[in-house]
Amino acid sequence: MGLPLTTKALSKEDYEPLIDKIRTRMLSWTNKSLSYAGRLQLLNSVISSITHYGFPGFNIIFCIIFHSGMFGKTTGSWIWRKLLKLCPLAYQFIRVEVGNGEKAFFWHDDWLRIRKLIELTGATGTRYLGIVRSARVCDAVAQGQWRVRGQRRRHFQDLHAKIQAEPVPNQCMGEDRFLWRHETEVYKDSYSASRTWEQLRRKKEEVNWSSSVWFKQGVPRFAFIVLLAIQNRLSTGDRMRQWRIQQGCVLCGERDKTRDHLFFACPYSYTVWDRVVGKLMGRRINPDWSDMLRYIRNGAANLKNQVLISLLFQVVVYHIWRERNLRRNQQGQKGTELMISTINKTVKNRISSLGYEADHRLEGLLRRWFEVFD
Repeated sequence: MGLPLTTKALSKEDYEPLIDKIRTRMLSWTNKSLSYAGRLQLLNSVISSITHYGFPGFNIIFCIIFHSGMFGKTTGSWIWRKLLKLCPLAYQFIRVEVGNGEKAFFWHDDWLRIRKLIELTGATGTRYLGIVRSARVCDAVAQGQWRVRGQRRRHFQDLHAKIQAEPVPNQCMGEDRFLWRHETEVYKDSYSASRTWEQLRRKKEEVNWSSSVWFKQGVPRFAFIVLLAIQNRLSTGDRMRQWRIQQGCVLCGERDKTRDHLFFACPYSYTVWDRVVGKLMGRRINPDWSDMLRYIRNGAANLKNQVLISLLFQVVVYHIWRERNLRRNQQGQKGTELMISTINKTVKNRISSLGYEADHRLEGLLRRWFEVFD
């Protein structure tokens, strides 16, 4: 959005890029004859979204400033109080490069690159080092030298030595710079939501079936059902028995309904699966869930065939599960021919929505679908 990363209140000049964007958006509206209610709706939906987009990176910074004592109040709206609770998490991402020392807090900013000093020394540190709790870094300097006590205190000798080893702040060094951590020991003067998320999120080993669920041509709601099926978290009969509920297969009448039975050992689901994917997989098609998942994961030799097989896998699993739910709730049922027709229509609509141009490597994907489906 063009707004700077700063630890103080933004000035009018700082807000100019955001104001220009809003002004441009307002002037570009062609519906000049909108009613008052219509203009109000545009303001609420468009302009507010611009400002909300511009500030996520600063909410954490502002709450840290609040918590560190720059402002006296810690009350406010519900969302503001929630943001304040994120301060300990956000502190670890901020580091200060001291220039003149007029912005950085001596006790509450990580200007020595060893955490906040107040956390290292506790409340008694302010008394032993002779620096008040609200002091800036420049307040610890007098006559061009560090004015910090504690060298005779056994617990503070190492800290005192580290402070003395730091360059003494002065006006020639410019203003203090507040940096945000992008990677381990890599700090920059800009905020990155993606870099922050990569450091915050819990990382696990990539599973070998991820490409079978998440691919560009897939449909999100279909992919979610496939994900649940792969993890065996759909409410099939074997899982329902854990809750002392007996469920058979409503598609074929089999008493022991499991994930592997539903996909694709069930005569109903296998008939549908064989019909829509038979020409693409040939003799390698079989009703075993694990074999089918392994084949889809390894991929076909032809790229278009691979995309079609992966897409069909999603569509069939989704519609079979939906049909199971409709029958379970007595909301009608589809025969195999009607189910196959529904799947065919879904696949054609999805491919058409992709809109591949003539020079794209998947151009002709719809034509390939017509060739393998009759």
